[in-house]
Amino acid sequence: MTKQAGFLTNGARKCLIVLLLASTSMIQNEGYTKSDFEKLNAIVGSWKMQRTGGDMYETWHRVSPSEFSGVSYKLENGDTVKLETVRLYLSNRRVIYAPVTFGQNDEKEVLFDLKSIQGKKFIFENPKHDFPQRIGYAFLPADSLHAYIEGTIDSKPRHIDYKYSKLK
Repeated sequence: MTKQAGFLTNGARKCLIVLLLASTSMIQNEGYTKSDFEKLNAIVGSWKMQRTGGDMYETWHRVSPSEFSGVSYKLENGDTVKLETVRLYLSNRRVIYAPVTFGQNDEKEVLFDLKSIQGKKFIFENPKHDFPQRIGYAFLPADSLHAYIEGTIDSKPRHIDYKYSKLK
C-alpha cells in the first residue's frame, strides 16, 4: 500500500482526534460553576468602614440564585451620598462584577470578570478599564470584608484598601 501526499497516517489521525477531544473538554471545563458562585454568598449583609471624613457602607442582597445586588454609600455631614451600585452575577460560566459609579463612565456598567478564587479571596479584572483594572474582595475573618481596587493611573501603580466590618 502506498502513502498519498496530504493524507494522515492512522497513528497521526488517532493523535489528532485525541488532541481535538482533549481541547474540546478543556473548553467545556473553563469558567466558574454555581458552586464557585455560592462562595460569594459571604458578601450578603451590611458592611461599615469608619473614616474621619465620614463612614462608608456597602450593603448586599441576594436577588436570585445567580445574582447579588450591592450599593455603596457614605455618610457625610449627616447626608447619605450614594457612590455606586453593583450587580454581581453568574452568566455562561462567567462571574461578572458590574459596578455603576455615579458621575463616571456615563453611569454605565463596567464589567470585571472573576479571574481567581483563593479560599475566601476573589479577584476581578478588566485590563482595558482606565482605573481600576482589578477589584478584590476577601472575607477573613467572616465578619470582616477587605475590598481593594488597584491598577495604574498615568503609568503609576495605585492601590486603595477598603476595610469593612459586618454590621450586626
